Amino acid sequence: MLLTPENLRETHLIGPRCREWVLGGDRFPQLRTAGLVWVGHSVLHPPYRMVRLRSEHSHVVAAFGGRGRALIDGRVVDWRPGQVLLAPAGALHAFEVAGSGPWRIAWVFFDDKDGPSVVPGDRSRLVEADAGDFVATMQMLAREAAGEAQPALLQALATVLEAQARRLAGSDPLDARLWRLWEQVESDLGRDWSGRELARVAALSEEHLRRLCHRHLRRSPVAHLTHLRLQRAGTLLRSTPAKIEDIAVRVGFAGVYSFSAAFKRWSGVPPSEYRSREAAPGVSGSSRA
Repeated sequence: MLLTPENLRETHLIGPRCREWVLGGDRFPQLRTAGLVWVGHSVLHPPYRMVRLRSEHSHVVAAFGGRGRALIDGRVVDWRPGQVLLAPAGALHAFEVAGSGPWRIAWVFFDDKDGPSVVPGDRSRLVEADAGDFVATMQMLAREAAGEAQPALLQALATVLEAQARRLAGSDPLDARLWRLWEQVESDLGRDWSGRELARVAALSEEHLRRLCHRHLRRSPVAHLTHLRLQRAGTLLRSTPAKIEDIAVRVGFAGVYSFSAAFKRWSGVPPSEYRSREAAPGVSGSSRA
């Protein structure tokens, strides 16, 4: 049984009978691109227990079989299939298997350590929600990662999973003005966009655009422009033999050195290494980072 909040301590107790399919952004950069750090689904048995006193990331966990328990507002409550745990960054997350198991859950951690929590509020809570699509996408993503692991399909599934998790978390839908702006920007990433030009195209003041971007995207307009450029560069590195110098210009960087530095900060590896790891079969190129 979970203890009372004042007696809790950090606990990560899995147990030998548990089975977990876990994907991390360190190995699968498609997750980081989609705003996720860790994702997975689990089949759990006693003595499974998880306590995070102050989680670094927002957490969404959907139960879809068996029984669990969670600590909510200082009380241990039953957690049934059809209920989703919404746990904000910085809040206490505590749950465990109830009964003999198996207990089945699917979950994601958002990449929001350095920004506003994707899950709103300051405490964990259980909500009634239809998480069937979320669970199915998570399982598809895990199977693809364990099999052919095609980068483009992994990226598509990770993007869908993130959108479904945000929907479960109750995050605000993206403002239509931002959709129109970023759709136009993505069609011409090589253009020399400035903050003033972005605001003009969106028909907003620079300050209003900045507030909307921080609210919906957790980054400034210029930072999101850079994110889109690097995301497109990653796609081109994976799917084409184009030279790195040409990709840098195509996505709006002035030179290969500034592009390579920015890409390494974004993905964790230089463009050439990213290409060798992620390129689809048949894609190669004599490029340099």
